[in-house]
Amino acid sequence: MRWLLPIFLFCGALALRADEVIRVTWKTASAAAPPQFNRPAADFLPMFRLALNTLPESAIVTLALSQPALLGLTPAQAATMRPLVAERYALIAKSPAYPGVASALPYCFAEKRQQDGLALVHLPMGADARTPVLLFLHGYGGSFLWYQHLLAEHFTSHIIICPAYGINTSTISSEYLQECVQAVGVRLGRPALKPVLMGLSAGGFGACDVYTKHPERFDRLVCMAAYPPEDLLLKFPREAKAAFIAGSNEYFVKSGDFARRIAKVRQQAPVTQAFTVPEADHFFLLTHTTLTMAKLREWLPRP
Repeated sequence: MRWLLPIFLFCGALALRADEVIRVTWKTASAAAPPQFNRPAADFLPMFRLALNTLPESAIVTLALSQPALLGLTPAQAATMRPLVAERYALIAKSPAYPGVASALPYCFAEKRQQDGLALVHLPMGADARTPVLLFLHGYGGSFLWYQHLLAEHFTSHIIICPAYGINTSTISSEYLQECVQAVGVRLGRPALKPVLMGLSAGGFGACDVYTKHPERFDRLVCMAAYPPEDLLLKFPREAKAAFIAGSNEYFVKSGDFARRIAKVRQQAPVTQAFTVPEADHFFLLTHTTLTMAKLREWLPRP
């Protein structure tokens, strides 16, 4: 029976590999400008940058939540986020896909404009040219590992590309995203499927802008915790596949502005979809995860 031992060890090694996260870089002239802050956040920035190079991301985010202006949050919002994010990082620490994965935050908060682009890519075990792809744009504050980990937990058969772009993806360029997708294809040795473009908060605004400029590059648009900007309402093509999800307690939902904008987009793109998460605010991705993910699964292409 000794001959079975190498087989068991080999199979165990394959199981341990399971999913993996890789770091992809490329040369670019389209990187974000260095972040700028007003005081008091500006006074805290040098110490924060030092921490970025010495502490794990979980500790960095805890530190940032003690100075919520760095992440564009109010003290009350930071208090809501703190335990939810801590729980997510505890799960990341137990995940076999994330040991040794370096945070993208030092890149996002760099003092100078970067010469390279950066993306973290979550690859499910057995991924191939037919594996669907999510291209996720982070919210204000930078590209956190917990974004990708949460998506990968619920979309286990998707490649999840998380490009890092300064601290605000509302201004991300279509060129940067095109370079990113191409660089991932080169790294994998094959072109990826046309990705779903998904953006959260600031990333939702950036995703709307990029999608209306180049809808042919994406399978569809999913905009979370944001809405279509006024100047883009009439720029969605008729064949667009777009979906918007927001918390019912968001100011733009309560005012009726969200519904008005969606109705305007539907005049151009009739199959546009929208959903409001009951009793949820801006952080429904963490506070109402089950319902949110169920709705996203309805909208996304199946493997």
